[in-house]
Amino acid sequence: MKIRIAAGMTLLALLVWACQSGKTPDKKSDKPAIEVTFPYEKADSLFGFEGCDKGLYRADSAGAFEIYYGVYRVQVKGNPDAPGQEIVAIIDSTGQRLPFPPVEEGGYFQGKWRNFFFVDLGTAPDVRKLNVYKEEKGILYQVYQTEYLPHEAPLVSATGSLWYYSPIEEADMQEKPNCPDAEQWRKDGLRVGYGQRRLFDLQQRMLVRKSEYTCVPRQ
Repeated sequence: MKIRIAAGMTLLALLVWACQSGKTPDKKSDKPAIEVTFPYEKADSLFGFEGCDKGLYRADSAGAFEIYYGVYRVQVKGNPDAPGQEIVAIIDSTGQRLPFPPVEEGGYFQGKWRNFFFVDLGTAPDVRKLNVYKEEKGILYQVYQTEYLPHEAPLVSATGSLWYYSPIEEADMQEKPNCPDAEQWRKDGLRVGYGQRRLFDLQQRMLVRKSEYTCVPRQ
């Protein structure tokens, strides 16, 4: 009888300990999870806007990624000390590294076309800036900067022209576009903004302003 009582008391003590600790006596202690950085690959993927070159996209769990284009390799990772990304283009044949210059607004890689690279920057959601860089003979040049409306993303045409809408004042337009959603935007506390279609020839560095306009919601 004493043996049964002792065994019962032992079992009771174990159950109390299990309730307090949140574990059963037979369960092994949980080990802390180990953070593993693993590669994620996507072949022949388009990074950036329409018309940009396709490449092999490789990312890790920390948010850094690399895109291999054949001639170039672009490495991108978050900047811990400032907004934007740290962007480095590598010439694959020589291994030469070409860091993109930092900008106050914070730059974000937006793809490439041939030896031209696109970096988006800014803080406003309705008007952004776009820097265009060119690699030539192992040197990285900035060849163009413009404001654009992300409401309709830029694109690179088959002939190598950058198409985008640039913000324009209403008084400067030759013709006001149809804007059926304007009243709803105003009810939502926004204002109506306008954009003009522009074409920038990347190779010739020629800008064409077209008589084509659009309307967008603005803060």
